[in-house]
Amino acid sequence: MKGNLLGILFTVLSGVLIAFIVIAYGRSDRNDPEFRFSAVNLTYDSTTKDSDLLVAVNAYDNRDGDLTSRIVVEKVVLNKDAGTAVVYYAVADYSGNVAKQSRVFPADIDDLEDNGDSSDIIEEPFPNLNLAFDNEAVESSSVEASAEVSAEAETN
Repeated sequence: MKGNLLGILFTVLSGVLIAFIVIAYGRSDRNDPEFRFSAVNLTYDSTTKDSDLLVAVNAYDNRDGDLTSRIVVEKVVLNKDAGTAVVYYAVADYSGNVAKQSRVFPADIDDLEDNGDSSDIIEEPFPNLNLAFDNEAVESSSVEASAEVSAEAETN
């Protein structure tokens, strides 16, 4: 009898706990924040700082409200041929939902080449990888490698 009461009690408590979890999950914030960009007259050059890139960028969340102070610049990618800089932004709300967005600015490539670049990545459309192979060198190295594998197999 005592065992049956404990079983019933644990079953009821488990049901209450499941109901509590479902209610808590239903009330949680699962929506990403959203970015809002305003027009700005900015050319990306060697003197541009992250704070300049954050001008006229806002972020809002349906539960947390204004998240503009939490926006970060993740990276800047330069495209020399197009003369542009792509800026990647990210923001997280207080529930951990993350939103990412990018924005394109004109870039002063000559200034960046002369005075240094403050961005993370410079994108080359078709980089010269210098992948010219000497066929004899490739063949001889593969023969040497197979000879080493054969020698190891014989010793084992």
